[in-house]
Amino acid sequence: MIKKEFFLILFTLIFLISCSQKNNIIDFDISDLPKPKKIKSSEEGNKELLKQENKEFIKDLDIFQSKEKLLTKFIIGKKDPFSKVETQVNEFSTDFELTGFLNTKIEKYVFVTYLGNEGAISENSVGGLNTNLLPKGAKVTKIDSKKRKLKINFDNEDFIFEF
Repeated sequence: MIKKEFFLILFTLIFLISCSQKNNIIDFDISDLPKPKKIKSSEEGNKELLKQENKEFIKDLDIFQSKEKLLTKFIIGKKDPFSKVETQVNEFSTDFELTGFLNTKIEKYVFVTYLGNEGAISENSVGGLNTNLLPKGAKVTKIDSKKRKLKINFDNEDFIFEF
């Protein structure tokens, strides 16, 4: 029964569609539309710019310098850029690396790397005196394993390293 109803509906739809009028012709009048304007290409604009002679300005320009040559003119590593005193870059903070902490019942230790040497230092460590893991004269002032910080005094300046 369902098949008969389906075929009946399908046949009716086809019949109605085939009998309908075909007025699908669309008539546009394009004479009222504005005509497109010719736009100059970017190449033509560039040629016009190149034709202008700016030789007066070109002779005043500087030639690019290499990065190394440019950096030799500037002093790098000053703490106060407005100070007149020239200071040397401190290599200690770049060569020193904090790698870990160890707490024992007796003492606190910090694992460090300095100039290719690896080992542990404690609060009693002094560079050049009892360890080669610090520069000469550097002294460990505080080890805070809870905050993971190490404080070292070197050249009357405190350096704080965080893990």
